[in-house]
Amino acid sequence: MTTATPDAPATTARPSPTTGRRRILLVVLSIAAAALALGLTVLPRLPGPAEPLGLPWLAWVAAFFAGELLVVHIQLQRDSHSFSMTDLVLVAGLYLLQPVEVVTALVAGVGLALVLHRRQFGLKLLFNLAQYGLAGGLAATVFATLGRGTALAGAWDWLAALAAVAVATISAGVCIWGVMRVSEASLALKALTRILGLSLPFALGVAAVGLLAANTAAQNPAALGLLALPSGLLIAAYRAYEKAREQQNNLRLLHEVTSLLYNSNDAPTALTDFLTAVRGAFRAGNAELVLFGEGDAPATLSRSREGEKPVALQRLEHADDADALVAWATETGEETTRTGLGRNSALDSYAARHALKDAMVSVLITDGRVQGLLLVTGRLGDVGTFAASDLALLETFARHVATSLDRGRLETDLRRVIELQEELRHAAMHDPLTELPNRTLFLDRTEHDLHLAGRNDQWPAVLYIDLDGFKPVNDTYGHQAGDQLLKAFAQRLHACVRTADTPARLGGDEFAVLLHGPIDEAGVETALARIRDELDRSVDLGGGRSAKVGASIGVAFSSPETDIDTLIRRADLAMYTAKRRGRGTSVFYSPELEPEETQPQTVTPAV
Repeated sequence: MTTATPDAPATTARPSPTTGRRRILLVVLSIAAAALALGLTVLPRLPGPAEPLGLPWLAWVAAFFAGELLVVHIQLQRDSHSFSMTDLVLVAGLYLLQPVEVVTALVAGVGLALVLHRRQFGLKLLFNLAQYGLAGGLAATVFATLGRGTALAGAWDWLAALAAVAVATISAGVCIWGVMRVSEASLALKALTRILGLSLPFALGVAAVGLLAANTAAQNPAALGLLALPSGLLIAAYRAYEKAREQQNNLRLLHEVTSLLYNSNDAPTALTDFLTAVRGAFRAGNAELVLFGEGDAPATLSRSREGEKPVALQRLEHADDADALVAWATETGEETTRTGLGRNSALDSYAARHALKDAMVSVLITDGRVQGLLLVTGRLGDVGTFAASDLALLETFARHVATSLDRGRLETDLRRVIELQEELRHAAMHDPLTELPNRTLFLDRTEHDLHLAGRNDQWPAVLYIDLDGFKPVNDTYGHQAGDQLLKAFAQRLHACVRTADTPARLGGDEFAVLLHGPIDEAGVETALARIRDELDRSVDLGGGRSAKVGASIGVAFSSPETDIDTLIRRADLAMYTAKRRGRGTSVFYSPELEPEETQPQTVTPAV
């Protein structure tokens, strides 16, 4: 029989997680209801064996438990289903046990294996128990209808048993496909054909061995030991077939990925395609590649994660995890490892911190230089986890990446892409004329300071600056002279504030300064005095021309009650108040500056 882990893969057609889970639950409850109805109404009326074997019911439970331990795992998209030796025990039970007893022993034995061995709980466990109960009930019904109600014996009963197993296998396949279809709208009917095409031949072969076991048990129970060898060979052959098929797919993927890395002229696309191929090869939810830059170059992260758009060569802001993994690999000499080996490795700690079921990592080292690491996490489905064979394949993938980097071509492309990304990032966050942070970066840093102050109580202040007399200079000497004035003031503003402060050009002749907290009125006055000193100096406009401008400055302090919009608005309001009062002045925000309609009104009762 087959066992499924009905998790929905992430695709664009997938419903929301809550809706998908409800649909799966409805299907599972329907299967369970059908199995229960069959067990209560039909199975008690079916005829049992004329000479049942005198084995206790618990022995049959143990037999089903053992049969479920001998499995072959097949992956279909995100879901896994397993072919087990349960059908061997089922066929023997159909011959030697009462129908109700064989179905209850089947559900109990398989349930123990699922809980104790595969660690299944919740909806997955309920689904598998329901579909086993339904499949076992249908098998018992078909066998009793075709075999026990006729006068024929021998070969006819054998055909009845094989038909019962076939019906049970088809029932299980339809249940698995149905629950996968509910969670995966794009799953085609051919997936059911694939499930049955793989499971039916295996189930019938195991059932034939079960027929031998039943006949042998009826004649000489001690001879059952002779069936252990062919049964073991059968399961080993099927496992070898699936392993060979998997290796063939991996070799094909490896060839495609190698071609991508060596021949692609687009480094980001090559990396994301590579990581997607790695994730598919290991049936994993996430694959990441961290590359360390040379010298002061920043480390980058490329990632392919199920249900998300791949990313390539993003700046790695926090490298603590990567550094810990590399340090552990360097110390132990194990460049490739996985979780679950009982070594308390840095990878086990990483998986625990990020609540990952399992993970593998391979550190990229060539000629003693650490170039990065390849990380694969989250084996899809509940059947199995990363094994030693997966480690060998991961090491092969990592070696090809390291070789590509070592040859220099990919590394050159990556460095060029990283430099371009840094240039674009700088351009997006800075004013092109003055090179000061622009409004976007200023607001981002201000919001960050406010969030930080909420934890450490070190509240910042904001200066809003509008140059007085800039327009006459611009109109008299031209835009080039105006630009020279703006650049000179920006350089002076940057030089006269503290390193932790952020001067910015908001647009036109408006500037701002984020004064990092904690800061009080005296600290602000010191900053204002420095700015005034710079404004008192003339600016050389070239061609023997010079100019001097003033500034109207508004000041606003932050507090636990102010958000970023309120803080900027208050500084702006204070600046316009300073400009109305005669220019060249500074005004600290106070509630009295607010327009009258926004101030609290005092109502005098009518007499």
